[in-house]
Amino acid sequence: MKSCPMNATGISDRRSLSVTTMASLVSQLLLLLCATPRYSSFAPVILFDGSSFFSSRRHRVDRHRCYDDDDVGRGTRSFLPSPSFAATTVVEGGSFESKSSSDDDNDARREFSYAAMLKAVDESHYDEAERSCPYLDSELLYDATAQPRGTGDETMRGGSPRAAGYGSPYSFPAAPVLSDDAVRGLRWAARSYFMERAADGGGGDVNHVGSIDRVSLGDLLVMDGGGGGTTDPKWKESLDVAMMHIVYPSVRSGWPNHDAFSLPKYPTPDDRHDASRGHPVLTVTSASVFAAGGVPGAKAAMTTFERDPGLFVVHIDLGNDDDNRIEDDADNSSVMGALYMESLVDGECEMNSKLPIVGPLLPGQMVVHQSMQRTAAITVPSNVHDLKGGGRSTVDCSSRTHILKAAERTRHYALRLILTTMNCNGIDVIDGVRKVNTPPAEERSYRLRNYARFCRGEDRVRYLTLAGLLDLDDYENHLWLGFDYIARIDNPDYRCDLHQRLSDVNRAVFHLEKSAALCPTDSRIHFQLATAIGAKVDCEERLMLEGSDDQYHVTRSNITRDLTRMAQALERSAELESAAVKLGVNGIEDLAICLNALASTRCKLGEFDKALAALDRWAECGSIRSILASEDASVDMRKTPSYDWIQATDKKDGQKRNVAVKTVGDVPVFEPEDIALLRAAADKRFALAAGTQTSRYTMQYEGNSEVHLDDLCAGDPVLKSRMDRVLQEKVYPLVRSAFAEAKGADDDEPPLGPLCVYDSIFVRYNGDKAKAAGRRGASQPLHQDGGIYSVNIALNNAREEGNEHGFSGGGTFFEALTVGDGENIQLPSAPGHAIIHKTTQRHAGAPTTSGVRDILVIFLTARRAVISDNNENTWRIERAMRLQSIGKELDRDKLILSLRLARENDPTNSEVPYWHGVHLIQGDMNEESDDRWTEITQGVESLKLSTLLNPADARAHYHLGMAISARHKYAMRTKRAHLLPPAKEAGESVIDALETAIRLERKCTEAGCENGINISAAYLALGDFMARLKSYDRAITYLNQVEGIIGETGDMDKRWAQSMLEEVLSLTEYCKREAANKMEPSLVR
Repeated sequence: MKSCPMNATGISDRRSLSVTTMASLVSQLLLLLCATPRYSSFAPVILFDGSSFFSSRRHRVDRHRCYDDDDVGRGTRSFLPSPSFAATTVVEGGSFESKSSSDDDNDARREFSYAAMLKAVDESHYDEAERSCPYLDSELLYDATAQPRGTGDETMRGGSPRAAGYGSPYSFPAAPVLSDDAVRGLRWAARSYFMERAADGGGGDVNHVGSIDRVSLGDLLVMDGGGGGTTDPKWKESLDVAMMHIVYPSVRSGWPNHDAFSLPKYPTPDDRHDASRGHPVLTVTSASVFAAGGVPGAKAAMTTFERDPGLFVVHIDLGNDDDNRIEDDADNSSVMGALYMESLVDGECEMNSKLPIVGPLLPGQMVVHQSMQRTAAITVPSNVHDLKGGGRSTVDCSSRTHILKAAERTRHYALRLILTTMNCNGIDVIDGVRKVNTPPAEERSYRLRNYARFCRGEDRVRYLTLAGLLDLDDYENHLWLGFDYIARIDNPDYRCDLHQRLSDVNRAVFHLEKSAALCPTDSRIHFQLATAIGAKVDCEERLMLEGSDDQYHVTRSNITRDLTRMAQALERSAELESAAVKLGVNGIEDLAICLNALASTRCKLGEFDKALAALDRWAECGSIRSILASEDASVDMRKTPSYDWIQATDKKDGQKRNVAVKTVGDVPVFEPEDIALLRAAADKRFALAAGTQTSRYTMQYEGNSEVHLDDLCAGDPVLKSRMDRVLQEKVYPLVRSAFAEAKGADDDEPPLGPLCVYDSIFVRYNGDKAKAAGRRGASQPLHQDGGIYSVNIALNNAREEGNEHGFSGGGTFFEALTVGDGENIQLPSAPGHAIIHKTTQRHAGAPTTSGVRDILVIFLTARRAVISDNNENTWRIERAMRLQSIGKELDRDKLILSLRLARENDPTNSEVPYWHGVHLIQGDMNEESDDRWTEITQGVESLKLSTLLNPADARAHYHLGMAISARHKYAMRTKRAHLLPPAKEAGESVIDALETAIRLERKCTEAGCENGINISAAYLALGDFMARLKSYDRAITYLNQVEGIIGETGDMDKRWAQSMLEEVLSLTEYCKREAANKMEPSLVR
C-alpha cells in the first residue's frame, strides 16, 4: 500500500480496503451488468472484441485496450479494472458470471441503477489509485500549491485547457528532471531485465526488429542480480525526488482548473458536513519503461499510438544504449527521443512547417500531457526539424527515411507514468455503508466505456450514453457510440427493416460528427464517419430502388451530397494518417485502406482525376510497405545470375512473345545458406502458428501455407541482412537488366524510380495434405499479382531429381504458353534459381501432387523517381489494376468509364479490355436504341483487343464468340442486319473464337488450372449460331458434343445441365428437319 500523504491537519486518515472488499465490489458490478433489463427489440450485436466489422475495415478504433499482466496485477486502467476479474468468466449471451464464493450464495438479481453502477465505478477507481504502484508515493498535499523547482523555463502549448473539447496544454520543462546517473541506472536496469527475460525464453529480445519491450517499474525494483543499476537504488531516489518536487507540482500548476483538483463531490448532500475530507492528491497508477529499435528494420514508435488511461501522462526520456553519441556520417546527427502528439497536427497537415512532435528530448527530460490526447513515443534524429517533410503530396519523404534510419541505429528507452487523483479519505464506512468520493468525470467516463464493452445491444448504448453525460467534452464517448451503431448494422444477425437500419446509421453519423467536432485531429473518427455515411448511402440507394416513402424522401442529389461528405471525411482521415506515417508513428496499412476507399468514393462521384490522385498515394504506400531494402545504385553489384527468356510461339502466326525470365548457370539468386536460413525461419513461424492463418492473402486452400517475409525478417536481423543483400546485389540488377533489354514496341521499360519490395511471401505447398482433403494437389488458381514484377525463387528440389524428400508436380503455369505445343508449366532450373515475370502475366500455381514444395515470391514495385524528365507515371500498372477492381463497386455507367481510364493508364494489360467488353455486352438486350447498338459493337471490339493482347486467354475468346453471337441476334431483331459483317465472316469468327476457347480451356484443365469456362455452353452456342446461319449439319455436329462434355464433368444431374440438354434436343430436331427440307449448300463450309 502506498504511503499516505498528510491531510490539511497533518493527520493520516486513510481507510484501507481489504482484497475481499475489492472482490465484492467487482462482483457487485458484474451482478448489476447481469441484471440489466433488455429493452432491445433486436438481436444483441456482437462484442467489440469479436466484431465482424473489423473483417472488412482494418482502419479501426482501438478495440483491444488491454494491457499486459503486469498492469492488470497492479490494477492499471485496463479492460478488467481489478485482479478479482480473474475469477470472472463470460457466459453465453454476453452476460457475466462471477465464480467467487460470495456470489454462489447470492442468487438474487439486483435492480439496475445508474447510481449503483457509478458507485461501483467510483470504488474501483479508488481501489486502483490506492493499490497501484505502491513503490511510488502519492503527492504530498502541503506541496500541492508549490511551483515546479529546478526545471528552468516551462513551455505550455496546445491552447487552453480542454481546448476544442479534446486536448489540453502539455508541460515541457526545459531542463531534465532526472540526473544523468539516474537515467543511466534506470536504462541499464531495464536493459538487463529484457536480456534476462529473452534468455529465459520469455520474449523481450533486444534483437527483435520493430518490437516494443515493456517492463513495469516494480519488476525492475524486485529483479534479482544483474549488477550495475539493477540493484542500485539511486535512480529510485532520484525519481522520488523528481516526483515530489517537479512532476506533481508541474501537473498541478499546468492544469490548475482541471476538475480533478476541485473539492470532492460526495455521494449525497448529507456527507457535506464531513469537513475532514481533504483535497484530491495526484498518484501513480502505472509506471513502465519502454524500449524499441536498435536493429535493421526497427520501427520508430516506442509505444503504441493510442490514448492512455488515467488523467495525466508523464513521459521521461531515458536516452539510448549509446548515450545518444552515435553520429550519422551523412547528416552528423545523433539519435534522440520525442513525443508525437496528434493534437499538434495543423489544419492542413503540412509537414514542411512545424512538426507535430515535442522534442527532440534530452535524456531525463520530461513531457506531461493529459491522458485524453493520443500520443506515441518515437525515436528521431537530432536534426529532425531541419529535414524536409515532403508536404502533403507524398509520405515517402526525407523526414520519414531519416527517422526510420535513426530507429535502426540504437535502442532507445523511455519511462511512462500514468497519473490520476484520489482523496486520502476516499472511502468511509458510515452505518455499515461504504461511501466514496466522486472521481473526476474523465475517470468515470473512461471506466464506463470499458465496462460497456462487456455488454450487448441497448445495455452497451446506455453505458456509453451515461459516459457521455458525465463528460460532455470527451470525444471518445461519441466515437464509441457511433462505432457501436455501425457495428450493429454490420452484424449479419441484426434483423431490422430498412427504416430502422437508416435510423441507426443516422445516429452513428450524428455521434461521429460530434466526435469530429470535439477532436478534429483524430484520423479514426473521420474514417468511421466516412464509413457511417457510406452505410447511409447504401440505405438510401436501397430506398430509391424500393421507392421513397413519406418518411424518407431520397433523391439522387441526396446521395451525391452524402458521397461528397464521405469523400471529405476520407480525405481528412488520409491527411491526418499521413502525418503519422511520415514520422514513422504508424505503418501504411490503415492509410492504404483509407486511400483505396477515397479513390472508390471519388469514382462513384465521377471525379476520376481526384480518384487517380488518391490511387497514386495508395500505390506510394505500397512502395514503402516493406522493411526490406530498396534499390540503391551505389551498391557494388556482384556477378548477377544469367538468364534465358521463356517464350510463347503462337501456332497461328508463328509470333514469339516473351513470357518470363528464367535464371540459369552457376550463379543462383539464393545461395544454399540463404535457403537454409529462410526455411528454418519459416518452419519456426509455422510451428508457432499451429495451423492458424499467417498470411494477409485470401486465396487459402487446404495444403497451402504462407508467411510474409517481412514478418520473418522482423524477428531475425540476420535473415533481413541476407535478404537485403540478395535484393541489392542480384534481384534488382537482374530485373532491371532483363526487362530493359526486352523493351518492346509498347515502350514498356522498368520505372525510373528505385525498385523496391511491395510484398513477399514464403509459400509452402503440401501436396499430401491437399490430396487428403480431396483436392488434386496444393495449388493456386489463375490470377494476376500486385505490383510490377514477380520473382519466384525455388527453395527445394523436385522428387524426380533424386531427392526422396522433394515434391511431385508443382511449378508455375503460364497461361500465355498454352498457345503453342511446348510445356506450359515451368519450374526454376534448381533450388535458389528464379522465374521472373510481369505481374500482369496471368499465371497459376500448378498442383503439387505429393511432398512439400517451398518457394519465395517477391512482388516488386518502384518508388517515385526523385527527378523525372519525362513525367513518368510510376504506378500506371497499379492504377489500372485498382480501377478495374474498384469498378466492381460502381454503377454500370461509371464502371465503363473507370475501365476506359484503366485502359489509358496500362494499354498492355489484357484484363482491362476483357472486362470492358464483358460489361458492355451485359447491358439491356431489350433496349433498341442506337446507343445500345454502339455499346454492343464496342464490346465486341474490346474483346477482340483482349485476345490480341493475350491470345491465350480462354475467357476472352469464349466471351468474344458469345458477343459476336449476341450481336447477330440483336441486329436481326432490331432490323440492323445490314450493319453486320458478311455471314461467312461472322460464322468463321464465332467458330474460331469458341473453338479456340475450348482448346485453351482443355489445356488449362489438364494442368489443373482451369478458368471455369462452361465448355458445353460453348458447343451449344456454336450449334445455335450455325443453325441461325442455316449450316444445319455443322450445327448438329456441335450440338452432339454437349451431352458428352456434361457427362465428363459429372454435372448430368444438375438442373442447368438438364435444361441445357432439353434445349440441345429441341435445337437438334429443328436442324434435322430443316436439313431434310433444304438441299442448297450452307453459307459456311
